[in-house]
Amino acid sequence: MIRSCLLAFTLLLLLPSPASLAEEDKPEPMAVDEVLALGPLPIAADLMEKAGHADGLRRALVGQLGEGELPRPGRSVSAFGRDSEWRSVSPAALASERTLQLLWFQLEAERFVRGHLTVEGLRNAVVYVDGKKVDGGAEGHALDLRNGSHEVWVVHEGAAEDGEPALAWQGRSDIDRVGAHTRPQRRVSAQRLTNAETVGDLAISPDGRYLALAYERRDEPADADIRRLEIRDLQTDRIVRQWTADRPAALAWSPDGSKLAVQTGDSLWLHDRETGQARALLLEHEGIGAWRWHPDSDSILFGWTRKDETETDKRRRLRALEDRWAGFRDLSQLYQVDVASGIVRALTAEERSVSLHDVVDGRALLSQYVVDYSEPPHSMTRVFELDLEDGEQRDIARLRSFNAIRYADDGYWLLAGPALSIGDGDVTPEGVIPNDYDTQLYHLSVDGTEAISFSRDFDPAFSGIERLADGNLLLSAVSGEESVLVYFDRDAERLRVVDSGLSVVESFVASRTSPPTVVARGTDADAPQRVHRVGLDGDNEVLVDTRESAYADVVLGEVRDWSFTNAEGVEIDGRYYLPPDFDAEGDYPLIVYYYGGTVPVNRQFTGRYPFNLWAAHGYVIYVVQPRGAIGYGQDFSARHVNAWGDYAADDIIEGTRQFVAAHDFVSEERIGNIGASYGGFMTMYLATKTDLFAASISHAGISALTSYWGEGWWGYGYSGVASRGSFPWNNRELYVEHSPVYNADKVTTPMLLLHGEADTNVPVGESDNMFTALKLLGREVEMVEFPGQDHWILDREQRYVWWDSILAWYDRWLKDEPEWWQNLYPES
Repeated sequence: MIRSCLLAFTLLLLLPSPASLAEEDKPEPMAVDEVLALGPLPIAADLMEKAGHADGLRRALVGQLGEGELPRPGRSVSAFGRDSEWRSVSPAALASERTLQLLWFQLEAERFVRGHLTVEGLRNAVVYVDGKKVDGGAEGHALDLRNGSHEVWVVHEGAAEDGEPALAWQGRSDIDRVGAHTRPQRRVSAQRLTNAETVGDLAISPDGRYLALAYERRDEPADADIRRLEIRDLQTDRIVRQWTADRPAALAWSPDGSKLAVQTGDSLWLHDRETGQARALLLEHEGIGAWRWHPDSDSILFGWTRKDETETDKRRRLRALEDRWAGFRDLSQLYQVDVASGIVRALTAEERSVSLHDVVDGRALLSQYVVDYSEPPHSMTRVFELDLEDGEQRDIARLRSFNAIRYADDGYWLLAGPALSIGDGDVTPEGVIPNDYDTQLYHLSVDGTEAISFSRDFDPAFSGIERLADGNLLLSAVSGEESVLVYFDRDAERLRVVDSGLSVVESFVASRTSPPTVVARGTDADAPQRVHRVGLDGDNEVLVDTRESAYADVVLGEVRDWSFTNAEGVEIDGRYYLPPDFDAEGDYPLIVYYYGGTVPVNRQFTGRYPFNLWAAHGYVIYVVQPRGAIGYGQDFSARHVNAWGDYAADDIIEGTRQFVAAHDFVSEERIGNIGASYGGFMTMYLATKTDLFAASISHAGISALTSYWGEGWWGYGYSGVASRGSFPWNNRELYVEHSPVYNADKVTTPMLLLHGEADTNVPVGESDNMFTALKLLGREVEMVEFPGQDHWILDREQRYVWWDSILAWYDRWLKDEPEWWQNLYPES
């Protein structure tokens, strides 16, 4: 069905080599023979021009009509008491009435192309492509189009008196060809993935009836971020209140469900559910955050951070390794605000910042970071209890491994790694060092001296925990490629995965009723975000589905599971993505993606590495989960420790070879590989081990273990887990021989190095090392930095360039199409 929807995407002819074409040799223009037309609209064009906001009104018109589903014949638009229908016409048949009219069609590109769109015979025609206005010139409207579907909107004032209306595409050379059509299907785009409306946060009332949802999206024509808050009655399925607001930092209902607290910026607002009245409880209190309602009183506990203002212009003495971290000298203490009066009081005044974890019966569970390098992972957490009335503190424990803690009836529920010294969570064989990121669930005794694991034989690794009203637990966990919900029955001492209907649970909330009403938001590999009401018995209900609202008419390729058994008899998980117009008889280039570090690459719909977008560009994507990742059991995850690529490289190479052998539709000569952070290290490391790949990409990769260990802000801490007990002075073989730069002379694969210029996790020098080495060795290498960006490329426009660079590199080496890369990075 997917293939049949997109058969007409294959509109291009077989093209001659660009090398055989002279720059001045242009192909014949391609006429656009059919468009969808709307109008004439009841809008006086001349009056709009005279009123002074013509450009803004045209842009708004395209934005309003372009939101949601694509135009199609017969779809009606009503404005100012008059109905108009989209109709399929030839441009020559467009009405001549001098009022505002629209026409729409799509240009379909099967590769990067350059050319001009010519628009003739229309009065005051203004062209928008993919939501952005395109100015015209002597040759027409210049367009550089990525591989994909491109919406063209033309706002005009009817057919001109002289000349017949006509539209045409003029490519710059014979390879710059496109197809034109009016079908209501489109491939996914980078803009769709970043701009689609999603739910960013959730809050459920204690009785489970009211759900607050925070939405956000990007309007491309208006160049605006649109955010709104909504309160939905789950009993009647009605929206009882909705308003626009800044993106909330957090939101939560009061214990009685009468008020919704919403933090926007440095202010905390209270919204009355019945009246809708809003009042500022904390107004412009810079640094507030990490707050929660007191369950037994009408007050809110919150963290308040005071910024460090130490003068460091002329010199700065580092007080600790952590002093390199941004904000380490800032001080966050616990405060309490009375809701009725708005009066605030301080509850702690420690020398180090404190974090709040739980509140019950006038007591609060807090933690505090302790500088202590004596044992791996070279830090410590102090866990203590605070009496909220008299301010007395009671130390509970000092832990090397710590993720989260909650109150239990007798003691505490603790999330910590298997190497917890007071715990029994380690089930690895003797002599094997466990991966401390494989987080376990413990019951910690009241005196903090003993921790009993309830998840020793449970493969998923926990990432979050909430205590339900009946004392049972609901946890989030990494389970192979999925992020799941796990229910813990304290009486039966049993853990079970809850069927949420989502492959990747992004967050969840639970009411204080018994049984609880649970709502979760998340995605799947082939489906965008949904919000589900989750029954603990697996009975789920869809509350929000962005596939219908934000991805209408978008055709996605199929995602299939594929695993293999490696040479050591271990099953290695994975999946692959197919192009939307997949042909089993085709010969596709392959991109292999991996992390190789301590977590699997989950089945999230989109993210920093958009597999569905890559597939839409004509690639098959194979995602492999090599040994070392959590979520597959402790024996599997322990292969990460003191390995630095050993097991992961074997699995990636073997998996790629087995995948190619098992799938005739991929080309064994056109395989690319890519990874980021530890995965970027894996790209460099693999390049020293194999010539299997035809093009490689490393984003924020590690080229020298010693420099990362010492210079990365968290390098020594991460190495305290990944290289536990190993240091440059006692394990030179690990730190030197596993560092790709020391084996750079073995690299023969063309390599692209990508890095945020302000990366503090993996400093940009790690890519500089490999760039320098490969340049001096005369190898094919490119390096692209992103100014001001850290470990992730978060700026929207820079992210588009980042994604373009990845695909253009692969087009260059895997498709023999260098034009996009040359356009992005011309030699002169």
